[in-house]
Amino acid sequence: MIVEKNSLSMMNNTQVKSRERVSAHGEVFTAEREVKAMCDMVNDECIRTEATFLEPACGDGNFLEEILKRKLSAITHDNERNSLIALASLYGIDILSDNVEVCRRRLYALWDSHSGHSETARTRAREILEKNIVCGDTLKPAVIIFTEWKFPEGSITPSTKRFTLQEADGEHIQFTEQEP
Repeated sequence: MIVEKNSLSMMNNTQVKSRERVSAHGEVFTAEREVKAMCDMVNDECIRTEATFLEPACGDGNFLEEILKRKLSAITHDNERNSLIALASLYGIDILSDNVEVCRRRLYALWDSHSGHSETARTRAREILEKNIVCGDTLKPAVIIFTEWKFPEGSITPSTKRFTLQEADGEHIQFTEQEP
């Protein structure tokens, strides 16, 4: 899928891509005004670099992009490491693979524009997005696996743990740690 560069850096301002997608998947995007207002309600968490967010129906990334913007704007030191921590704290699931791909690209473009990054950090960012923004059905999780990333002080090489999404209902999401 080819995505124009301009569409990567701005929030999706259309709420519907097509009638067919609404009918088949219930796909309706949250408008920028609502995304910002909702993030304002939890802004103290949005600006904490290590605060974890899971978007169970992430679409092409409107909420995750806004949260990442806020996290990146709050980073004052050790930019490369802390920007990777901010990126690694975001998780998204969407039922449509094209949305997942666009979301990954939008988050990467925003992250990469934040500050100068080494090629090692860019590789790590792509790896994080590949594992944290995934295609699946949150309501019927067959196998959805996420990785928890821990970055030691002064390093961009993380230790990881893997978790499987076991259950999801209207109120709770349960993860089980996988054996190494």
